[in-house]
Amino acid sequence: MAKDEILFYLDTKEGKIPCYLKRTRRKTYGVVVDKDARVELRMPLRGSRKKALEMAEEWREWILEKRKIQLVHLCERQKLIEEGEKRFSPQSREQIEKKYRKAAREYITARVAYYTNILGVHCNSIRIAEQKTRWGSCSGNGTLSFHWKLMFAPRQVLDYVIVHEVCHLKEMNHSKRFWAWVSFLMPGYEENRKWLKDHGEQLQYY
Repeated sequence: MAKDEILFYLDTKEGKIPCYLKRTRRKTYGVVVDKDARVELRMPLRGSRKKALEMAEEWREWILEKRKIQLVHLCERQKLIEEGEKRFSPQSREQIEKKYRKAAREYITARVAYYTNILGVHCNSIRIAEQKTRWGSCSGNGTLSFHWKLMFAPRQVLDYVIVHEVCHLKEMNHSKRFWAWVSFLMPGYEENRKWLKDHGEQLQYY
């Protein structure tokens, strides 16, 4: 089967929207509208194409609404990219990154010290990097790493990431005990976690 097989087209007033079929090892069916507004119907390896079609029709309104939202985000991301390309030369970008990396190290170091003191844990070192898949991480040897572009996020969101990683010095997992420590340091952290999930991708385009 072709990797990007189109199962069918969803007819709308704006035109036909392709719905791609993706077989996975999961046991359930699902619908995903990704960040590029691409619609995927996910089904088990031995799943029924007919059932996938029925599911798509059942979820029709949700697909259209979700796709509309993703198209708006896609447009916003493109504007950020274009504005950044016009505003900054390669040299100025380098200077900006250097400035924000320095600010990130100063701010994050101070906040890590504050939170580790409360929890009674020790951080061996702090890295300010540009991680591809994570905003922060905690290694087994006690090194905390943070993406420098977190400096573009609201301060409470940046502090949430710091709290998250500091709590891994206490619990190297995402158990109930881990989240209890996060809540202890930052009551209501869920709002900041959701902000990062909803808007974090946009930080990459600054």
